[in-house]
Amino acid sequence: MRTRRLLPLGLTALLLGATAPAATAAPTADPCGYFTRNHLAFYNHCTNDGSRIKIKIDRINWWDTTHCVGPGTTQLGTTQQIRNAWYTGRLC
Repeated sequence: MRTRRLLPLGLTALLLGATAPAATAAPTADPCGYFTRNHLAFYNHCTNDGSRIKIKIDRINWWDTTHCVGPGTTQLGTTQQIRNAWYTGRLC
């Protein structure tokens, strides 16, 4: 009969934790819709069907505009120029 040596529970957890990949190492996906990052404004059209949609862009000190965007993230400008953007409910 073989005998096994068991490590104390705390030491086992420490060893296992040291070999596990860090949860923060994976890049995070952009959120769907309007978002900002580092003083830049973006719109992320989250879709699997390849559709192009119309978004309305709320510009600061200028007329609002409508643009077509495809799947994925589109840079709209800076946060000094753009206040918000949203899906109009229409395809391009």
